[in-house]
Formats: sequence, C-alpha cells, structure tokens
Amino acid sequence: MRTYGGRTSRRRFALALTPLLVGASVLLAGSAAGAVSVAFAGEVPVTVHAARISGSGVSASPAASGRGGLLPALATRVEQATVEDACVTSTARLPVVGAVTAVVRIERASATGLTVEAGKATAGSVKLSGAEFSTPRMSLDRPTGLFTVGARKVSGRDVVTQPHAFTAGTITSRGVAVEMRRGEGGCGPGTTR
Repeated sequence: MRTYGGRTSRRRFALALTPLLVGASVLLAGSAAGAVSVAFAGEVPVTVHAARISGSGVSASPAASGRGGLLPALATRVEQATVEDACVTSTARLPVVGAVTAVVRIERASATGLTVEAGKATAGSVKLSGAEFSTPRMSLDRPTGLFTVGARKVSGRDVVTQPHAFTAGTITSRGVAVEMRRGEGGCGPGTTR
C-alpha cells in the first residue's frame, strides 16, 4: 500500500482559490450597481489613493484601532463623502502562492455616515470651510489631552491613506474594476486609472 504526502501544487492551490476570488469580485462588482452598507477591519494593510475627495459634516479626533485598541489612529467621521479616481490596494501573503495583490479601481464613489480610522494620511492640498477646533476639559485648568477638529465642508487632492478600519451607512460607486496580481505592487501616484 502506498501513501502520498499532503503536498499541494501551486496550480491546484490556484484552482481552489479561484472560486473565492471570483466570488469576491462578483460581490464588489455587484455592490457597484447599488448602495451597500459596508464595514471593514482587518490585519492586512490597505492603501487608498484618491485624486479628489470632498465631504460635509466632518469631525476628527484621536482614537485607538485594531484588536484590543492596539494602534493609534485618527477617527474621522464624514456625513456625506465623495471620492473620485480612487485606487485601493492590499497585498496578502498566501501559503505556497506567496504575495498576492488586490487592486480595485473606482471612477467615483459616494458614502453616507462614513467613519475612517487611519494611522497615516497625506494630501497634495486640503481646503476646509467652517473649521472648528476644541479641547475637552475635565475642569477649567485641566484639559483631557484629546481634541476634536471639525468642518462644515472639506476637499482634498492627491490623498493617500492607510485605514485600519472603516464603516459606512451606504456606499454607492460606479466604474469599478477589480484585478488580482501575483506579487507586490499596486497604485502609485498618477496611476489611479
């Protein structure tokens, strides 16, 4: 009697992974047709590049994100948000296959009730209208050390962020393309389309 070891070839692993990837692509493409409630929190790093963003009813304050609140973050709440020419990338390391990068390109997306917890964000330019800054106090002479920044409207160009988590009441998008690539990489400046 012969026994065979438990090895799986790369081709068999890719074939087994294909239905999962196709299902995820269909889910993302299907969500592009209508409004979807969305929540994301994960261990795999995600990077979002956007040519233009705009929002209204914005407030931001320090927070902790991740399992057990391990990562410092800025929690930003936007009542109405619009993103144009966005590219979202995430690279995961899979057994046998190695690094696999998901690239999602979005022509335009709008969201309501959007909250993003991010540890890092950069922008080429930012414009705030109706800006406010406040520091809560335990007493008249003792601030809590936290702060809140708010604005009636905000817009930005060439924005890059790495969210730890986000939630949204609804997200509606158009012009969505999903691509899976072997290896690392993704969106760089000027490659959002």
